[in-house]
Amino acid sequence: MFRRPNRENQFFKKNFTFYLIAYVKAYFNKSKPIHFFFTLSCLVCCNLIKAQTPPVFGNPLDIPIQLAANFGEVRPDHLHTGWDIRTHEKTGYPVHAAADGYLSRIKVSASGFGLVLYVTHPNGYMTVYAHLDHFNTAIGNFVKQQQYLKQSFEVELFPSIEKFVVKKGDVIAYSGNSGASGGPHLHFEIRDASGETYPLNPALLGLVIADTVKPVVSRLYLYPLSNNVNDTSYYYKVQKDSCDYSIKPDSIVSDYAAVGFGIVGADYKNGSSNDYGIYYIEEALDGKDIFSIKFDRLDFSNARYVNAHIDYAKLKQENITIHRLYRLPGDHNSIYRHLVNDGHIVLKDTFFHQVVITCKDEMDNTSYLIFYLRFSGKTFPADSSIATNTTFFTFNKPHVFSADSIRLQFPSDILYTNLNFQYSCSFSSSKDIYSAIFNIGNASIPLHSYYQVFILARAIPDSLKSKALIVYQNSGRESALVSHWTSEELNARAREFGYFYVKLDTIPPRIATAGIKQNQHIKKLFLRFYISDKLSGIATYNGYLDGKWILMEYDQKNNRLNCNLPTNLTYGEHRLNLIVTDQVNNKNSFTLTFKK
Repeated sequence: MFRRPNRENQFFKKNFTFYLIAYVKAYFNKSKPIHFFFTLSCLVCCNLIKAQTPPVFGNPLDIPIQLAANFGEVRPDHLHTGWDIRTHEKTGYPVHAAADGYLSRIKVSASGFGLVLYVTHPNGYMTVYAHLDHFNTAIGNFVKQQQYLKQSFEVELFPSIEKFVVKKGDVIAYSGNSGASGGPHLHFEIRDASGETYPLNPALLGLVIADTVKPVVSRLYLYPLSNNVNDTSYYYKVQKDSCDYSIKPDSIVSDYAAVGFGIVGADYKNGSSNDYGIYYIEEALDGKDIFSIKFDRLDFSNARYVNAHIDYAKLKQENITIHRLYRLPGDHNSIYRHLVNDGHIVLKDTFFHQVVITCKDEMDNTSYLIFYLRFSGKTFPADSSIATNTTFFTFNKPHVFSADSIRLQFPSDILYTNLNFQYSCSFSSSKDIYSAIFNIGNASIPLHSYYQVFILARAIPDSLKSKALIVYQNSGRESALVSHWTSEELNARAREFGYFYVKLDTIPPRIATAGIKQNQHIKKLFLRFYISDKLSGIATYNGYLDGKWILMEYDQKNNRLNCNLPTNLTYGEHRLNLIVTDQVNNKNSFTLTFKK
């Protein structure tokens, strides 16, 4: 039977064990002062009391919660770890602390979460507020002081516990669109006591959104599992009956004795056409559970395993998200709950067997897909051959590949299944490419970790070697990799398959002003610049007002640098010198003379 997890008991059990072990260790360490035992005893007692009190989190905004994205939704290389709360395409809504606690971490970044706050709560949880526009006055002044002290826009700060104590409902910041946000909203997370490892589903911790809509199942896929190198699939259309879902006809006759299934599904909430992802999926064969997955607790260290859980090739090639109802051999994610034979169905007879796939949301709204499966009895000759122009890679072993002027080093466990590795080499007449063009692998194959690429590039003069980069290209888009020389080889780390070659970046970053000319009188104490780099990317940006460092706020996704001039700026002429470098140390500077 489906039950919501008792988070309070889980937290107590975990922390009680930790403190008990620490207590025992301390007992046998005679150098420890006696007050250590008393402190541990108090902590255990506090956890006993705390475990009986459910966490209470409030709405972090003054407006009703409407989601733009849900916890556990499939994203590029990860599952979404919180709620994206709509702010009606506006910025500047007050953001409130969801519960009592203290500000334990502050981060300002040009990408990722942008401006983000982390609040630690005495009930053993942490809340995260991301893509903010600006902080409240006290926090903002503290951050700016640290930015000037470090002479850096990007900072990561860990205030002392007593520095910023907050009460539930206190305004700590204002909603925005900073970092890699695709539009104004508040990204809100609840994490467990560790703070940095396990994000939790807010819908299971007291923040409930009206939802009486059942999940929808739209497609069913069958995957032969006799040979796990080839990810072949067979598609079946799903239809809605009066109560449940089915396929037409209602049975599948498979030529393969070992199979796995995958589904395409969606879930909606009252009054919204957004797909929020399915919270819980279960598969049963003849009434016995063989697979289940639940998106209630994630692990940041397992994020990239999402590429094994979904059909990565289908997502890349057709933009279809298929949830596998079986686990690949190299998938070590913790989201799977009940697995029998990793969800593989192995049919040993030719009778019909019932398959029931159950989909639920956080409010227990439930849909069922019911069909029947039979093995045809067909047999295939054993196929141990390797495709032409390929090299066989075992998923859990390291591999080294060398050909032409390239060398590749793959660590173990970089693959989720065995692979017939493909490679080819071609040459370009382009004058700005300084190597062959190497087609490494298949871009539709996911990789879990990095591998090393070494390219022998002989044609580059010594004077230009510092400007050389290995470039990755996929779907016509170029990305420069951080590259280093090892003797005559240029090397870089890569995490995807595709086309690789060597280029030079000798062009400095571009700097442009926004609506202000030299020697112009300014009325507002605000300047904006646009900066960009053609290949390697922006590395540093520093502004100096009349010879002194001044904070430049970088909006990476819009290539903007914003500069708020001091309110006590004197009347008269001033100079602002902007220096921008890229990743291979090409430098550009620009001096703006203006008058107040």
